[in-house]
Amino acid sequence: MDRLLRYFLKNGFRRGFRGEHPVWFVIGASAWLLIRARRRDDDVIYRTVLLPGERLVVETRNPGDAKLSGD
Repeated sequence: MDRLLRYFLKNGFRRGFRGEHPVWFVIGASAWLLIRARRRDDDVIYRTVLLPGERLVVETRNPGDAKLSGD
């Protein structure tokens, strides 16, 4: 399946941009969207289950700040 999508992506954009057939551009764009949708970039760093009454506090700070929240 991946080889077929890459084929349509490559040929679709190449033939579509050259102006051979506008349909090829649509095929290339569709293949690109399918490849992006199938990608599994999971950027989960921490995962937990919270019980009723529990809470998770997320704080962000500027990387240049020297003071920690507990100090």
